[in-house]
Amino acid sequence: MKKSVNRSKFNSKKKAISRFENYSISFFPFSKRSISRFDSELIKFIPESKRSQQILGMSFGVIFSIILIVFFIIIAIIVINSFLKAGDCAKIGLFVDKFKADIKSTWNSQEDKHVFTTSIPGKIEYVCIADLVKPIKGSYSDIGNEISIFEGKEANLFFYPSANSCEIPYHNIPHLDVDAITNNMNPYCIAVDDGKIRITIEKDLSDALVFVKA
Repeated sequence: MKKSVNRSKFNSKKKAISRFENYSISFFPFSKRSISRFDSELIKFIPESKRSQQILGMSFGVIFSIILIVFFIIIAIIVINSFLKAGDCAKIGLFVDKFKADIKSTWNSQEDKHVFTTSIPGKIEYVCIADLVKPIKGSYSDIGNEISIFEGKEANLFFYPSANSCEIPYHNIPHLDVDAITNNMNPYCIAVDDGKIRITIEKDLSDALVFVKA
């Protein structure tokens, strides 16, 4: 009799546990079945995540490489421009030295007439002789008004545009007959043609100074 009572109690407990499990599975979203499904989805997602990381890593590497290439190109352009600018400045310095030497040689001669030809940077449009103490006049008055800012400097030769003259826009050339050169035009300008300039230099037997013209 006791055995049958115990068995009936056991069966009733088993049924109660079974009903509770069924109730918990239907009530809670994260049941055993849901958890197993979540695990399978998570397993599927992990390889995709790794693949995404690889793609992002490759994209970052490509972007970084492009940035480096652009950086090196910019540096190369700056270096090349510096070399070109240095070359232009050297040409201006050589022109001034050669022109001074030629004027002095002509001044030491009793009589001479020749054409002085040399290279000069193409960014220089005109080489001008001017006396900035005297009034500006003639065909190159606009240039004269611009270079008049150098009035008071000991100079009679000017490069135009001044901004392209490597910060040495004016020079003093001894033995030039500036009064005669600027008699009709002040400044008197000689055009630079394709990086070349031609200046006629002359001195007569009776001249104390050297005259120049285009």
